Amino acid sequence: LNNLLSGEEYSSVIHFAMGLITTILSFSLINLIRRADNISWDSLGMEYYQKNLHSFMLGIALWLAPAIIGLGISLMAGWVEITITANLSQLVVSIVILFITVFLMEAFPEELINRGYIYSLINTKTPHWAALIIQTLIFSLFGFLVGAMYSPEQVQFIIGFGFMMGYFRARSANVWTSIGFHTAIMTGTQVLSPVHNHFSISGDFVIRFLAFNLVPYILASIALEYIKPNHSWQETVPISNNR
Repeated sequence: LNNLLSGEEYSSVIHFAMGLITTILSFSLINLIRRADNISWDSLGMEYYQKNLHSFMLGIALWLAPAIIGLGISLMAGWVEITITANLSQLVVSIVILFITVFLMEAFPEELINRGYIYSLINTKTPHWAALIIQTLIFSLFGFLVGAMYSPEQVQFIIGFGFMMGYFRARSANVWTSIGFHTAIMTGTQVLSPVHNHFSISGDFVIRFLAFNLVPYILASIALEYIKPNHSWQETVPISNNR
């Protein structure tokens, strides 16, 4: 639908509309299956509103703080040069709109399905470590089928991304942690894209690989070890009935 309506030109309005449709359809699908199977939202890695919001903000922070560190190192080392080509107010508005769009189009539906429903069902039969590996393979297969693995770099990214999102979901016991991280990393990555015309960048590979992926993955994993210390990778989690 997005390609049909917007063609080759990027349209933030159409992108937002497609995101809204995607979230509505994905949520409706999972809720229908959940109710049919008599599964509670808790069993899908969700809890009460305040806990979900806290986990969402934690996921954003787990990416944002390390990404700032990684970007700062890259700039000081001279590996990257960034020039802002848009005015500040325009840039802020664009980031906010893109953040909401990424949440609707990618983060919420992908995490709800993959790290919510699929991971939870696998975890009823296998321990966390096995569920993490299996859901990574399923997510990677999904990436392949939709044509996201179009280069060696993308293959590495999809597999690594699926593994880390599963890790954050397992370690925090809340899918909103991975939703927050997913929203933040993809917003940061996409806002630098030439289609938005906000930045002139030299060394974009360093930003994407080092600052926006490697450093946040490492530091976020270390942080979660301290924030959520009581976690057993051997545990299986039974499904609870719908309430």
